[in-house]
Amino acid sequence: MNEHDINDAELGPVDPAAAQHHDASLCPECEGAGVLADGETCPLCDGSGQASGRTGGG
Repeated sequence: MNEHDINDAELGPVDPAAAQHHDASLCPECEGAGVLADGETCPLCDGSGQASGRTGGG
């Protein structure tokens, strides 16, 4: 192996599509946190962090 080669032997297989899809049970606005980045309660899930009928979840 040359010094400028990248050693990716320990990385294992990666599904690039998995990084693009979030958990459908979590609120898409706050991503399950229940609060927005500014500290306000998420208006979409009302602070629960769970997807609702309004967000396309269950």
